[in-house]
Amino acid sequence: MGEMRKMLIKKITIHNFGKIHNRTFDFSEGINVLYGENESGKTTVHTFIKGMLYGIPRLRGRAAANDVYRTYEPWENPGEYGGVMWFESGGMSYRLTRNFSRERPFAELLCEDTGALVDPDSGALDEILGNVSEAVYDNTVSVGQMKSVTGRNLVRELQNYMAGYEGGADSTIDIERASQMLKMTRKGYQVQESHRKKALEAEQIRIRSGIGYLEEEEKKLAKRERVIRHRMKEMSPAGEEENAFDAKILKLQQNTQTYFLLSIIAAVLLLIVALVLKKPAFRAVSGGAAALALVYGFLKRNSMIRETEKLKIYKEKWEERYAKLSWDLEQTKRMLDEKRSAIENMQEELDEGEDALYQESSEQREVKAINLALETITALSGNINARIGSHLRTRTSRILSGITGGKYSEVLMDENLRMAVNTGERVVPLERLSRGTLEQIYFALRMAAGELFCGGTPFPVILDDVFGSYDVERLQALLRWLHNEDRQVMISTCSGREAELLREDGITFNEILL
Repeated sequence: MGEMRKMLIKKITIHNFGKIHNRTFDFSEGINVLYGENESGKTTVHTFIKGMLYGIPRLRGRAAANDVYRTYEPWENPGEYGGVMWFESGGMSYRLTRNFSRERPFAELLCEDTGALVDPDSGALDEILGNVSEAVYDNTVSVGQMKSVTGRNLVRELQNYMAGYEGGADSTIDIERASQMLKMTRKGYQVQESHRKKALEAEQIRIRSGIGYLEEEEKKLAKRERVIRHRMKEMSPAGEEENAFDAKILKLQQNTQTYFLLSIIAAVLLLIVALVLKKPAFRAVSGGAAALALVYGFLKRNSMIRETEKLKIYKEKWEERYAKLSWDLEQTKRMLDEKRSAIENMQEELDEGEDALYQESSEQREVKAINLALETITALSGNINARIGSHLRTRTSRILSGITGGKYSEVLMDENLRMAVNTGERVVPLERLSRGTLEQIYFALRMAAGELFCGGTPFPVILDDVFGSYDVERLQALLRWLHNEDRQVMISTCSGREAELLREDGITFNEILL
């Protein structure tokens, strides 16, 4: 049983707890019998021991109606609410002191062998106790009054207990809870993945819409570019047109001078002729012709000057119009390049989004990992159930055989945790067994489970008035089994039967009167 790790409660001092005030109880190895009338404080002692080991939380709201803290809180001197426990575990001696008072809470754990002082609620006490949780304590080594649990109700309690036990009754490896938490986490990742895909799809729609709009703009700009180029082509290349304008202007300027010079020459010649002619009539005609030639020359020169100015003005307007078309062409080309670059960038975004849709995301990888974990847990759960179920069934059967004198030597459990007893001649369902036998099976199951979970640190077995329905034969067999197990046992009772039977068998025990 691993003697070096066995736990032994040596002594408790209750300063103020429920109805007990300033009492010290010394416990021995083996069997301890706490005797007292009903309401004498037997359950108070057991509750005190549990409170010292695991603390006593204060409940709130509706749960406060069943609050252990309030039930055992002393009316007088509530500031002194607790006591001291001396115990051994793992071959070391400890002193545990607690005050549960809300005004002056206090907790101290002293290793009397080394002098080390620690906070018991920091995890140090859990380690000393072999990490036996409160749930294991309640469901195995600490057996409360059976009360009115009989027949089908007891069968249901056994099945529920087995289900809880197989699922991880020690609250450290709760396979069902772990599976539920993984499923909840998986659901969260699946929701995230759904949101991610919806966001990506919405973004794809937005990008495609943007690309469609930009492509329409690109078409308009490309058409505008073609129109501008066509107009510029119709106006002819700028360099040649400017040369043509300059040539025309120069030619007009040259012609203006030529015509004006010719008209002057003609007028001079006609005046010379008029001077040469002797007849007045001819001289008058020649002089008039000279005047007309001179007037024509002036008029022609002015006309050609005006035509030259008009041509210069037309050239300026042409240059302005051509420059504007050139500027429009450059702007259109720039805008066209921007649109095409934007389309290219958005197309890259679209391609990346499509890749993201079809590539495995971190959420999908997490879901795969969780699915693998769930498959592993399912397989592990099956292995644990098979292994623990077999071990539990075997040990429960041995204990039951020991406390029934071999009358019932095998407990059967199917995969649905339905239990029955093999008598050697037939299989009897629990529903057909007597209350006394059911309680024996219940006790054997708890002891077997306690050995399994508390194997590293065997705890004292605490039995709070549980033998009320046991007949003498059953009780004597159970007491003998407890004695042979070499475990510390604390039996609370309001009758003297246990003490009488122990004395009858010559079994040494420690009797404590409340």
